[in-house]
Amino acid sequence: MTILSRKEYTKRIRDNELIISPILSRKQLGISSIDLRVGNIVLMARARGLSHVDPHHYKSTKNEHDDIVGKRQKHERHELTFLQKFLLHPGTLALVPTLEWVKLPHDLQGLVTTRSTWAREGLNIATASFVEPNYEGIVTLELANLGQIPIALYPGLRIAQIAFCQMKGTTKPKIDESSQFRMAFEPSEGNIALHDGAFIPEDVH
Repeated sequence: MTILSRKEYTKRIRDNELIISPILSRKQLGISSIDLRVGNIVLMARARGLSHVDPHHYKSTKNEHDDIVGKRQKHERHELTFLQKFLLHPGTLALVPTLEWVKLPHDLQGLVTTRSTWAREGLNIATASFVEPNYEGIVTLELANLGQIPIALYPGLRIAQIAFCQMKGTTKPKIDESSQFRMAFEPSEGNIALHDGAFIPEDVH
């Protein structure tokens, strides 16, 4: 894989092969990456009514109502205005969308990381950091505070960055319309049991 330089990724943007929008300042454009900003929605992971995370729950859910109830038990949703802060406490996890909408072509994969200035304060993008080729939607940042004091975050802050890896020797793949997160407008919980049902027991007591 080859990492695109600023000259290369800006050419892709001008040619509408790559979309990162809105870019509010040229300061977002780095030598080999683009800074991403915090969006206006926060899903805070909570333990309300749940003793543990179990893939069986995802497999055994029978209807959309149960799905919604389960997600509300696990996540507390907040909508923020600009200049309104939220505190990310030590040991907590928050799902936050990027302000930017992202659309990648078939030959580019995005690599999302925390900006080093924020990482030194204890902020970490906790889990998934790859954005698959052909993805279109917001990028969900899974934020964790690894420090010992709360971190105040505001919509619009540049806390992450995305670099673009060019994939070699690939043919243009078919877009997976069934992807869990494709065309996402805000963060959502994933189905950790998807395609692994054969390894999860039917009845759990």
